[in-house]
Amino acid sequence: QARDEVLDLCAGAGGKTLQLATQLKNQGRVHAVDADLARLERLRVRAARAGATCVRIHGRTAPAELRAARVLVDAPCSELGALRRGPDLRWRMDPAGFPALPALQRSLLETAVGHLAPGGRLVYATCTFSREENEELVRQFEQAHPELKRVTPDVDPQLLDPEGFVRTWPHRHGTDAFFAAVYSSSP
Repeated sequence: QARDEVLDLCAGAGGKTLQLATQLKNQGRVHAVDADLARLERLRVRAARAGATCVRIHGRTAPAELRAARVLVDAPCSELGALRRGPDLRWRMDPAGFPALPALQRSLLETAVGHLAPGGRLVYATCTFSREENEELVRQFEQAHPELKRVTPDVDPQLLDPEGFVRTWPHRHGTDAFFAAVYSSSP
């Protein structure tokens, strides 16, 4: 909603951040955070070019006092869901690094909860079909955070699995394999 505070916890070079700024009609604030400062610098240039004056770039961490109505964690992942679109990705992947990803993703979710305003929404998303990075991870997260309620997002029902997770598949939806879980905090 216009005038909302939104936190993009894994902003990268800012494609999602700029889309969020557009949705806010440049009236709220989109706080951009990423571990890769060079990517954030590209976001700074892109935001200026786009006239996205509501974007605030914070670096590797968000201000401790920041509470946002919406928090997006588009988590670093194994990217297995993008192989259809970029088959050369398989030559750049290092599967030896996959086992460390759930701990990083869980850490990002814990950080996100700390910045979620009462009554806010948290979205966790990946571009992988790995259950360890998706369903298994969010179920553990849910057990640790009973104050959050998983909500079914308002999307095409074909994109929802029986548990209410957003799930896309290349062979069914003609897109990359994506996963998303949405949570609401108590007001």
